[in-house]
Amino acid sequence: MSFIVPNDNLNEHHCPLAVIKCIDFRFRKSDQEFIEEALGYDKFDLFAWPGSGKEILNDNGFKTSFIEKVVSVSKNLHGVEKLLLLWHWDCGGYGGSKNFSSAEEEEETYKKDLLRAKEILAKELPDDLEIIMAYSRAHPQGLEYIIVE
Repeated sequence: MSFIVPNDNLNEHHCPLAVIKCIDFRFRKSDQEFIEEALGYDKFDLFAWPGSGKEILNDNGFKTSFIEKVVSVSKNLHGVEKLLLLWHWDCGGYGGSKNFSSAEEEEETYKKDLLRAKEILAKELPDDLEIIMAYSRAHPQGLEYIIVE
């Protein structure tokens, strides 16, 4: 059995954004919508990993491998100019929302870890690669995405 899907991008090798996000299926569509609608990127390289980029904070080899792929593929082959670090609410890498005493504590932890990850990556990634940070949090109407400045 085969299935043909139209694809107009096969001859392109340029995209402006790379994203590292969690593999969690619950956030796939809303993350895509945030990236496309709010940030304005319909083309991006995607790095999906359990716990998002939280592994960058650990000294376990993930950071080195991730940086090598971002530079060799996204930056050098696809011309990526920006890297989005995208965390999400209720992340299993943090033990889920139940592991925090409040929504505010969860949010503060995500912000703190995003800033630490950016600081770590900025030391090793090319200077002309801008790092953007964002996370999602529960909202009565779905998910709210916050860009960390």
